[in-house]
Amino acid sequence: MVFSETTSSSPTTSSSVAATDTMIILLMLLAMLHTGLAAITGFEEIEKNLITKLGLSRRPVVEKNMKIPSATMELYKSMLEENNAMTTHFPLPGLHTTSANTARTYSNKGSAPNSSKSKKYRLQFDIDSIPEREQFKAAEVRFTMIYDTELRNEEFIHVLIHDIVQPGAKGLSKPILRIIDSKSINMSKVSKSEVISFDVTPAIERLSRNNFKDNHGMLVQCVTESGSHTHLLSVFDFVSPEKTLLLVYTDDGTGEKTGKSTLERMMTRRSKRSADGPEAPQQKKTRKKKICQRYSMYVDFKDVGFNDWIQAPPGYDAFYCHGECTFPLANHINASNHAVMQTLMNSYNPAAVPRACCVPTRLSSQTLLYVDDDGKLVVKNYPEMTVDECGCR
Repeated sequence: MVFSETTSSSPTTSSSVAATDTMIILLMLLAMLHTGLAAITGFEEIEKNLITKLGLSRRPVVEKNMKIPSATMELYKSMLEENNAMTTHFPLPGLHTTSANTARTYSNKGSAPNSSKSKKYRLQFDIDSIPEREQFKAAEVRFTMIYDTELRNEEFIHVLIHDIVQPGAKGLSKPILRIIDSKSINMSKVSKSEVISFDVTPAIERLSRNNFKDNHGMLVQCVTESGSHTHLLSVFDFVSPEKTLLLVYTDDGTGEKTGKSTLERMMTRRSKRSADGPEAPQQKKTRKKKICQRYSMYVDFKDVGFNDWIQAPPGYDAFYCHGECTFPLANHINASNHAVMQTLMNSYNPAAVPRACCVPTRLSSQTLLYVDDDGKLVVKNYPEMTVDECGCR
């Protein structure tokens, strides 16, 4: 069985081809399952190939009863809506994520403040690298606010986020800090479990230049009015790890669409074999009645054994194209001018010129929420995963 096609192409085209290979592997896994071949060595090879396409080095091992932070799930759901607009990017307000298609979640590992009345708190995220093939775009820290009726007054608190460039030495030197974002919050307008976002792009950008060797964390500072008794632990939930998150946005370059996709080439080869290969008379008679169109094909991640590390969705309808491109081509078949001419020549001399092929002519992206090989939750948009339209080419 041939799993991929080797062609010479530009780097940009190669990135698009690599992305669409992911869908091909999913289709092959599903096909092998239905034909009873899931237990053979080929299944493991295809699974390994898919894991590589997802940017993983091995099959992830997921903790039992793993909790998905609400901020990560909200991001995933928002991208499902954006995918209807045919995009693979994270168009988040205020962040430079217009070309980012990957988001990783990091939980806060810092210890709680020693004093419950503290107005400073040190955040520590265990980010130590960004995959080499990905380009860093933006980062944000999301805090979940505590709904405290006693604090629902007209008081404004000012929250500042500092990058700890160099930690201080007790009794010897003060830390070197750089402010990276700040916000003023009206406590009377705080809603239950409201999430506040801070742009920490400069801090992660600085750390990435030195391979995260100087990751000393960030400092949150709460500045209040004179005489105020408001402190950090009464405003933000720093106790629950999933309530203080770092989201890092990157671009792996697979969102660009140039050249002919691997999926389209595969579907073209399959359509040619279907049109030119030997068929039973009854089968041939039946297929002649079916013109090129789109058919449903649901990919269930549980069926192919990926539901333990792909957290959402449980599956999706990838669709596929099938049918005849016979002369004369109907207008609704969405045929190219070349397909019209090829079909015309085929009608005159079928032995010399094959029929045009039924292939995807428009595809859209699919968002996956999965666990990577470092145990981090990843929201990623993969282009050309779903067939939207079929046509003759």
